[in-house]
Amino acid sequence: MKYDYDLLVIGSGSAGFSAAEAARGTGRKIGIVESNKLGGDCPNFACVPTKALLRSAKAFLSLKQMDSLGIEVGSPRFSFERVMKRRGALVETLGGSRMEKIANQLGIDIVRGFATFMDPHTLHVDGKELTAARFVIATGTKTLVPSVPGISDVPWISHKEAIALDQRPDTMIVIGGGPVGCELSLFYAVMGTNVTLLQASPHILHREEPEVSEVAAQGLASVGVKIYTSAEVVRVEKHEKGVRVTARVGTAMQSMDVARLLLAAGRTSNTGGLGLQAAGVTTDAFGTIETNEELRTSQKHIWAAGDVDGGMQFTHTAHYEGGIAGHNAFARNAKRVDERVVPRVTFVHPEVASVGMTEAQAKEVLGSVLVGTFPLRGLGRGLIDGHRDGLIKLIADKKTRNVVGGHMVGERAG
Repeated sequence: MKYDYDLLVIGSGSAGFSAAEAARGTGRKIGIVESNKLGGDCPNFACVPTKALLRSAKAFLSLKQMDSLGIEVGSPRFSFERVMKRRGALVETLGGSRMEKIANQLGIDIVRGFATFMDPHTLHVDGKELTAARFVIATGTKTLVPSVPGISDVPWISHKEAIALDQRPDTMIVIGGGPVGCELSLFYAVMGTNVTLLQASPHILHREEPEVSEVAAQGLASVGVKIYTSAEVVRVEKHEKGVRVTARVGTAMQSMDVARLLLAAGRTSNTGGLGLQAAGVTTDAFGTIETNEELRTSQKHIWAAGDVDGGMQFTHTAHYEGGIAGHNAFARNAKRVDERVVPRVTFVHPEVASVGMTEAQAKEVLGSVLVGTFPLRGLGRGLIDGHRDGLIKLIADKKTRNVVGGHMVGERAG
């Protein structure tokens, strides 16, 4: 049967573009279907704009600390409007138009519209039907809306809105103490917003080592972020100031009125409306596409890559998986995903960087381990620079002496 495309990729983020590029070959017709901005979340709504905002925030913090180095700078001020304008300019430079130019240079078609499977080989895209021999699904994730009474009745925002507010809110509650919640809490606190961070687990950045998370929490507190851990949000409701959030912290109930409520309690696979049942693609109860080690779905001609398959949610892992999916779509020698060693960074104050297993994970897998921890206050560079908060922790297999995990919290750890 003749198809319109040899491969159609649904989604133009890191995984999607990587898949399309890897799949290119002599005579192959490759297309990417995108319903939003080209490039996906990272350049448009996540990594790039967030780091642009944090660059301004950290520069402002450093100016306030110049006095300790003997430098007088007076009373530094920021312009929220100009900070946001700079963020917008960087997004424009690294986002949509740049990605379209790259696609044209690579000979990849861009199809605009929302894709829905009609059958295993046919997509309906905004009024037209397109067929393909193979597909890669790379639609990423969306904000997880927690099951909290009243959540559907209040005006909450996600990171997409938080990185582009016209005015700085006086008060904000952030639900979720993961990387997104912590980074945006840092930015807004430095900009002068009264930020309260609610985290359900005993530690923020709960995937990190507890001692690393503790230093990160102290850093956020130092810029004014009020952190409540082991906090259960009981209900939310509209209030004259914006939103009222009631939470159980320990045994006490607290009600807080804020101008903005930011949801950062996790992400869920963005598969709604794709028509995966019509395509014969199996998902779990949360809509996450199930794949094997080759990223092949329950349909032999359909692969899934990036955040949508439930793996690690990083731009670099999405790019890596996309390359494997695009390769496997046409190669006889299929590649398998290996994500045992994936570095990650959270750009808080001080920064957090990790790779490999935590101590708890290593003990569970290996049994006996060696652990070494070094505080940065004992490091000459830290003393000279005036950044003494932080530590380095290494975990090794006791039998082989191979390092299996490394964790750091400190200035420029990333």
